[in-house]
Order: sequence, then structure tokens, then C-alpha cells
Amino acid sequence: MLQPETPPQVRQAIILLWVAQIVVVIDAVLTLINPEPDMAGETGFLVFLFLIVLAVYATLITFAARRKNWARIALLISVISTSAGYFLLPSETPDPWWTEANFWLSSILELLAMYWLFSGAGARWYAVKALQ
Repeated sequence: MLQPETPPQVRQAIILLWVAQIVVVIDAVLTLINPEPDMAGETGFLVFLFLIVLAVYATLITFAARRKNWARIALLISVISTSAGYFLLPSETPDPWWTEANFWLSSILELLAMYWLFSGAGARWYAVKALQ
């Protein structure tokens, strides 16, 4: 998946993105185990939607690891929009503690990964590919 000349900073960023995905999956499983009463009729649709979003995000991580700048930019847009949505569109009901904890953990991991992908060795690595 990663290219041999991938800088350690980029390798660590990609690993953080995969770990953030695992955290999101854990939250989804916990939510399915303990569903909210009003969510019961929509579980099948929500699982389907979650799997599509998960597949798209995993694809973006894979292409970012393969030095595709468009995937890195798409990941940044995803992280920014998710974070903005959390603050601009707050939940009407309080989320369970594990959802809050998982959101913050995955967000911190993704923000750190984005910093590493867009700064220093990460920025240079993608820039060299663009110049070739």
C-alpha cells in the first residue's frame, strides 16, 4: 500500500487515519448494540449508509497512501466538514458517552494526520509527485 520512499511522517499519518477509522467502527458497533428507541426502524438504512461512507473513506486513505494528492485534499475536506458539522449542527439529544469519546478521539487523530500530511515532509512528498 505505501510506497518504499514514503517518509515516516506520512506513514504515521496514514496509520493514524486507519486507527481513527477503527475508532469510528467501534462507535458504530456500540451504537448498534445499544440503539436509541427512535432509531430502531432505520437501522438497516443506517448500516448501509455507514458501510458506504466507510468504504469511501477507506478508499481515500488508500489513495492518499499511494501519493494521490486529490485523495489527501478530499480527506482534508472530509475532516473539516465533519468537525464543522459537529459544532454547527449539534445533536438535539445528548449522545452516549462512548459516542462523544469516540468522536473526540477520532477527530484528534484525523487532525493530527492532516497536519502531518500537509506540513513538512508530508507536504514535500506530495509536492514532488505533482512536479514529476
